[in-house]
Amino acid sequence: MSNIQVLIVDDEPLAREGLALRLSEFSEISVLGSCKNATQAYDMLMLNQPEVVFLDIEMPGQTGLELAQQLREEGHPTKIVFVTAFREFAVKAFDFDAFDYLLKPFSDERLKECIDKLSSASDVTDTVRQHKKLGALLNRKTGNSIDSFMHSLEVSHNEDLHELRQIISLKSGSQWIRVKLDDIVWIEAAGDYMCVHTNSETHIIRKTLKQFEEELDSVHFPRVSRSAIINITKLSTLTPNSNGEYVAQLSNEIQVKVGRKYKFSIDELRPQTKGV
Repeated sequence: MSNIQVLIVDDEPLAREGLALRLSEFSEISVLGSCKNATQAYDMLMLNQPEVVFLDIEMPGQTGLELAQQLREEGHPTKIVFVTAFREFAVKAFDFDAFDYLLKPFSDERLKECIDKLSSASDVTDTVRQHKKLGALLNRKTGNSIDSFMHSLEVSHNEDLHELRQIISLKSGSQWIRVKLDDIVWIEAAGDYMCVHTNSETHIIRKTLKQFEEELDSVHFPRVSRSAIINITKLSTLTPNSNGEYVAQLSNEIQVKVGRKYKFSIDELRPQTKGV
């Protein structure tokens, strides 16, 4: 269960203390602090980034509704639970995407209902965060996005994970293509598309070079210019030309230009058994 950090904002000291005491009974809630006005609350929100703010509406100076409007205009992700004794503010409160609205005095059951909703929403947020983390890890380790890796798993029969790590799934049009990493010779940017050149054919893929950089292991697939990535195992020679750049000689008599700033990393990565 997630630990939900919350901030309490109310101009009445007893209201702040009472709500903090009631929230302390929920193990999933951690009260970061309390504020007596909107200005103080805004500063603490910017500093501590709590997930939830329990916000009174009627306060001297800037009201809770005005603070909520400011947060939404600035794109602040904090969930807002309005806490007020005035029923007439309810409709207006939800205009500011309020997560919940607690009408004073509220029962323990009503507070628990609000906390349960917050816990469920927090679990969904954690799941999305873990999904993104898994996607990044999967890209680094296998050269696949989650979608392409799932596709590989769906069409695989007796392949183990080691074998899947040697394959990248690419979407060409409406079709998925499975390409062995060892078969890729180089990747070339061509406008809004990428040309993935293999030992036997070329695949046209709707993707950016930066996306390929993120998905492929840079040790085996280094970038050599603004528009090309090569398979380092296919490199046979690296020769300077007259304008200060270099030419990488790959298998199948393919030549790829190498920018000057990329040359040194290529020197470090290329197989030691192959000379210039």
